[in-house]
Amino acid sequence: MEKFLEFCKQYKWRLIGVTGGILFCILVFTINFWRTLLLMVLGGAGYVIGLALDNGGKERVSEFIDRLFRKKS
Repeated sequence: MEKFLEFCKQYKWRLIGVTGGILFCILVFTINFWRTLLLMVLGGAGYVIGLALDNGGKERVSEFIDRLFRKKS
């Protein structure tokens, strides 16, 4: 078990990349490309909102939304 954990630590990002690629491939073949892409975009948006909530709370999210939809003059 200790050798396996050492292997995982040494090749951490490679393992994450391969796992992500396999997951993406499975999703493309089961639910099609565009739905998979939408799922990835919405997941990314959820991550960004969660990150903003973790770092600055509700005020930071509302500032971001205000800046995003503010009219430029």
